Amino acid sequence: MFHRGVYTQAALEIVRLARLYPVAAALKSEEDMRLALEADTPLLFLLKGDAFQLAPFVEEARRRGKRVVVHVDLVSGIGKDRAGIQYLHQIGIDAIITSKSQLVTAARAEGLITIQRLLLLDDSGLEKGVRTIAHAGPDLVEVLPGIMFPEVAATLRRLLPGPFIAGGFIRTAEDVARVQQAGAILSSSSTYSLWRNLSLA
Repeated sequence: MFHRGVYTQAALEIVRLARLYPVAAALKSEEDMRLALEADTPLLFLLKGDAFQLAPFVEEARRRGKRVVVHVDLVSGIGKDRAGIQYLHQIGIDAIITSKSQLVTAARAEGLITIQRLLLLDDSGLEKGVRTIAHAGPDLVEVLPGIMFPEVAATLRRLLPGPFIAGGFIRTAEDVARVQQAGAILSSSSTYSLWRNLSLA
């Protein structure tokens, strides 16, 4: 059964920010991290990097009032286990992204917000992914590639309560508007211009 526990205040804050600022910065390099700290978007999705640069980045982001979400599967030097999740919690991240159900469970035990990825490769992948996510019960679901979200939104809303994030191949304000209209509360994008262009609703 999908997790229906009460959101923590931090989770409610991320949902609120997602509705006010429809684009999260998807960070894949040190340059991305530097630019994101200066950008308008308060939601930073760290998709690559390593444990050594993570703690000072989180500290600076929090100082600037931003929220940091870490893709625990992809950041190097952090265990893909409960100990790794505990470390992320200790340094002050707000949420994790993962495709692994056991990490959703571990992060929830630590009080972190959980985002589970749903990769859309084909119909069978969609069915399997929905079953996995329904069992794990993350707080939010990130659909990849996000540009396809409008095509599957009706099916996903029927099978999962969401909320939904659209991630991948979101490159223009029109893309953001289209996935919003289909019901995604947030887009994740590596396109710098979208991190400042937030009047898209």
